[in-house]
Amino acid sequence: MKKTELCSDCGIPLMIGKELSWEDNGVITLRRSPLNRMVFYESRVIDNLFQGIERLIGLPIEHIVIESRRRDVRKYIERSFPGWVIGSLRWAGKYADDPGLLGRAIRRPAMEVGKALTLRVMEMGRLYGYGRAELGEGWERDDPFPWRESLVRHPYSVPFWSADALGSAEAIEGVEQWVKYESLGEETYRVTTYPSEHPVELKERLRRRKKYPFKPGNIAFQRCPSCGLPLELSRYRWYPEEGIIIDMENDWRMSIFGPQALEAVLDDLESELGEDIPRVVVEAQKGYIKSRTGQMNWRRSGTTFNKLTALRGMGNITGFEADEKHLSVRIQNACLPLIMVGMAQALYEIALGLEDSTYEWELSDDGDLDIIVKAG
Repeated sequence: MKKTELCSDCGIPLMIGKELSWEDNGVITLRRSPLNRMVFYESRVIDNLFQGIERLIGLPIEHIVIESRRRDVRKYIERSFPGWVIGSLRWAGKYADDPGLLGRAIRRPAMEVGKALTLRVMEMGRLYGYGRAELGEGWERDDPFPWRESLVRHPYSVPFWSADALGSAEAIEGVEQWVKYESLGEETYRVTTYPSEHPVELKERLRRRKKYPFKPGNIAFQRCPSCGLPLELSRYRWYPEEGIIIDMENDWRMSIFGPQALEAVLDDLESELGEDIPRVVVEAQKGYIKSRTGQMNWRRSGTTFNKLTALRGMGNITGFEADEKHLSVRIQNACLPLIMVGMAQALYEIALGLEDSTYEWELSDDGDLDIIVKAG
């Protein structure tokens, strides 16, 4: 594993600044694809949200989560790498059982390409806080499909990481597969994909995704003079060799991921399990945030919340009113609306010492999210 090059001033991996841009409108964009956005958010929210939903509805949802996420990953991999790369790996797969000279001649260079591709994906995953992934033993024993097995330590989300591995394997081979994971202890897992049909009940029913309209903004970040990233990011500590990012202020683990990934899963859960899912998501998120923040002082101004929201790529707060009777927030360029509603309700209840409250929210067609929380 090569050593990650860090910025000499802020200590953040230089690749982060090369791949991502923190805009003045509360959006984090991919430099190579400015219409696609990312968020910088606490990674434990993902699994705890899914577990909270399962507790509230009394049904397992992991198979839906994996199925929804793997579709987007497969499409991303297929779009991100040249056709000849994917094509050569699929061609090599056809000769997986051919021990002759032709089979070896075709497979050897393709396997080198496949290994390089796999290592590149793992490296970006570490920088984004997804955990430390390592090649499986199949690469050493010349397995016909060595990318089907991998090891990961401290994954940012077990079902999401499993879906990432599944979508990647499907993109490489062009063959439908499924995935299993095995705990090896100390937050380490062996993840294995294998040819299989997907769960039949999910095949044709999952909805596709929307694009985000971005409005201009005037958020001013202080920038690192060397890499140009917001200086406020320097309070987060990157451990790139382990694939971990820590918020040093409160010891929260962070990661960088596309909000579409989580929104897609929540949409698909609603499609599969019913219209009550949005309420359950807000309740699960509220409960998790309240359990994490305890009695911290959240009586902060709208300006403070705007900077925090923008730094995470969650949008631009253009309206903020709060008193003992209500909280009103407007967020332009919003994403993950159910997550934001649950967070707003949790922080309002914490600030006023409330056990419960009511809320209303609306997401307009142009991307404005309006949230109103009222004391019960």
